[in-house]
Amino acid sequence: MKRYIATIGAFDGVHLGHRWLLRQVVDRARHLGLPSVAVTFDPHPDLVLYPERHLSYLTDREEKEQLLREIGVDEVLVLEFTRELSMLRADEFVDMLQARYPLQELWVGPDFAMGRGRQGTHAALAEIGREQGFALHVVPPLRLDGEIVSSSYVRSLLASGDVEHVQRLLGRPFSVCGRVVEGARRGRSLGFPTANVVPPPQRALPADGVYAASASWDDREAPAVVNLGGRPTFEDQTRLLEAHLIDVEADLYGARLCVRFLRRIRGVQKFASLEALREQIAADRAVAAKLLAGG
Repeated sequence: MKRYIATIGAFDGVHLGHRWLLRQVVDRARHLGLPSVAVTFDPHPDLVLYPERHLSYLTDREEKEQLLREIGVDEVLVLEFTRELSMLRADEFVDMLQARYPLQELWVGPDFAMGRGRQGTHAALAEIGREQGFALHVVPPLRLDGEIVSSSYVRSLLASGDVEHVQRLLGRPFSVCGRVVEGARRGRSLGFPTANVVPPPQRALPADGVYAASASWDDREAPAVVNLGGRPTFEDQTRLLEAHLIDVEADLYGARLCVRFLRRIRGVQKFASLEALREQIAADRAVAAKLLAGG
């Protein structure tokens, strides 16, 4: 019977702490000549159990699965998280998992617990493992500059607009993807056309502001200056992601655009005139171009 080296977690963001755990799972599986599997959930358990917290995702399901596979996990199992699933005891959940992926070893993070009332603690899982014939490994947290890398820490940094620090914790730039929709064409009238994306619901976003970024669509990529938030100069508070491609012209309506946030340039401002706004956009574009060129 084929057995698996498995790990379980929400893995929202697939940050360096998650990668630290997942790479050990992949390395251990390869050392033993066994397949590896990452078990995760959609929606995030906190959205089901604690809806009042209004949790925002760092990665959507598609991006998370892709990132998990890029690390080298052989299989990814995404379980629909429901109230019914949350009511399973830890041993019942393990039985369900064993029926599909017989376990050789289970690897979890330092704060992991599962099952009804989180009664599936490390000690409880170790005992279940002894009874069912698999070993439990608990991986200590990863620290960066003295701070434990966690999804909540990443969200707090995003809320302050510190996308550079976020990039260090994720091991990649923070990105948001969405379909380009038609806007009011104000950017075009100002000489700076933008591709407009309505941010996906429940998606974590950086603080409102102007950012140097990289934008990609289809098989193309371009440097960009991005405005995230409302347009107070026009008394428009609708939150949009507006990406102006630098030195690239493209018709992006309907395309799936991914924006990677690299540096925050400034906050959202209200300008006294369209000319003042135009001058500021030109300055933002120049700053972004310099930053993106490594200047």
